[in-house]
Amino acid sequence: MTTQENVLKILHLNDLHSHFENYPKIKRFFADKSVGYSDVLRFDIGDNVDRSHALSEATLGQANVELMNALDLTAATIGNNEGLGLPKEKLDKLYANANFDVVLANLKDKGKQPSWAVEKKRVTTSFGMTIDIFGLTAPYPLAYPQMGWDILEPESVLAQQLLESDADFTILLSHLGWRFDEQAAMTFDNLNLILGAHTHHLYEYGKYMNNTMLAAAGRYGEYVGEVTLRFDDDFQCIQSEIMAEDVRHLVALPGDKEWIQHQANQGHEILQDCQVAELSQSFTNRLPEYEATQFVAGLMGEYYQVPAVVLNSGMIVEEIPQHLTLDDLHDILPHSIRMVKFTVTGLELLSIMRELYDVGNYLKTQRIVGMGFRGKQFGDIVTQGLDNQNDELIYQGSPVIATQTYVVLMPDQYLFASYFPILKSSGSAEIQFPRFMREIVADDLANRDNS
Repeated sequence: MTTQENVLKILHLNDLHSHFENYPKIKRFFADKSVGYSDVLRFDIGDNVDRSHALSEATLGQANVELMNALDLTAATIGNNEGLGLPKEKLDKLYANANFDVVLANLKDKGKQPSWAVEKKRVTTSFGMTIDIFGLTAPYPLAYPQMGWDILEPESVLAQQLLESDADFTILLSHLGWRFDEQAAMTFDNLNLILGAHTHHLYEYGKYMNNTMLAAAGRYGEYVGEVTLRFDDDFQCIQSEIMAEDVRHLVALPGDKEWIQHQANQGHEILQDCQVAELSQSFTNRLPEYEATQFVAGLMGEYYQVPAVVLNSGMIVEEIPQHLTLDDLHDILPHSIRMVKFTVTGLELLSIMRELYDVGNYLKTQRIVGMGFRGKQFGDIVTQGLDNQNDELIYQGSPVIATQTYVVLMPDQYLFASYFPILKSSGSAEIQFPRFMREIVADDLANRDNS
């Protein structure tokens, strides 16, 4: 006989990306939907931290964790914005004051479990049902080892975890994307619920595959997830309700706007107090010179000692002022983007630049989203150390020779995104870790200013 008490409420959030404008509604939703239930689990599925927000940048995610604490989470896992957006030593400290567990099984530190995460978490409901909670993040094998982490293939890790689990119910916190989630649902018979993230997908009323339930709540806190499950006395799920609630339908209260603005103001104030340099001039970013883009490209080339650099002008969002603070620099280069050193033959370089110019001409007015880009539009392709003269490609003043080897710096967005496929198959690509572009600019200019 089923008892009314055998009810489990699950609330979940994913890919907030520091969009704090939706946080007040989310916090109230988590609190309101918990009322009247003895068993409530609350989860964040990663990419809560995004350094595009001034407060996240100023505190390196510590402010995000404080807000996560206020949600009374059961557990969280990390996304690539935490794992790759923060230096290793900062990620090691990110959750020092967290009042929730970080569940993560496929990221290791020299072969061992990080001190700030557990491989799985077990909870027992008031009606005696055991639940195993697993967490996995997107692997990025080219990036994590360079950041000092060991990254494991998630499917094999999950297979081992499920093999060893004797829990009555299993939940995966998956920052792996919908393709992995749906494949996992079809592959594993004892995986009961997947809470998804990473690809910003939305299952407004859930999805059911091979007796596995899937839920996902989009991105930016635009939706928040609610799962209500009812079990019989043998802990078999007899009723499920899955919903991703559109936060636009939730009531805004007086004070929300002021709170949201306060978060931004706090971050800006901290960053404004940090002067980077006093430059000899300001740099605009207009046709035809693109002074600001050329300035940043020059700094990148000097820092990495590479004579040729390619940037798109949209990467520099604002002009560079003479009096430069960290706040200015965060506005100018808000991206979580690093540089990539490409080593290619002259023949490859000719093909690459042809594609960059052709596709770039189409992209220049496009609003680009994702792969770390936080600008407004792509802009024009700008080069330094490379030039087209009379339909001939010139590298450092000399025509490119098909059989010679050349080195070029480009943003890692070009490698990760789909619009320049030639870069995935040309020469060798070395992502330059660990610093973002703006961190290199800040350090370089500060050192010059103090020398």
